[in-house]
Amino acid sequence: MFKNINWIAILICVVLLEALGFLWYGPVLGEAWSAAYRDSIGRDPDMSNIVVAQSLGVVNTLILVIGLTWVFARMGVNSLAGIGTAVAVWFFFNFTTMAIEYIYMGLAPNLVLINMGYQLVAYLVAGAVLSLMPRHARSA
Repeated sequence: MFKNINWIAILICVVLLEALGFLWYGPVLGEAWSAAYRDSIGRDPDMSNIVVAQSLGVVNTLILVIGLTWVFARMGVNSLAGIGTAVAVWFFFNFTTMAIEYIYMGLAPNLVLINMGYQLVAYLVAGAVLSLMPRHARSA
């Protein structure tokens, strides 16, 4: 299953997505996200264990990118068509899963949209990187 995987491409994706998350939930939409969180949850986000949360976020991102790599390999994606494949994977699995937060959990629509927006851009970035890099790193 993990034969011929370009781990360098995966690492690049993880770094890019973590940087995107830092920007998205920091200077770009941090205040809007915090306000939407407060409106939905009734309190400020708990930042007391930020190192643990960010570490788990990196693991989650790694799993996401490995899964996307696996989907690309299974579908034979090796061109910029991977961006469309990544968006389809986002829509059919991530979007629908996150929509439950709005439908059943009652989270504010703007909170869900900020989170979904980040995920969509993350899938676009990962799809582009994985599409442009060779499927596996060549051995020397």
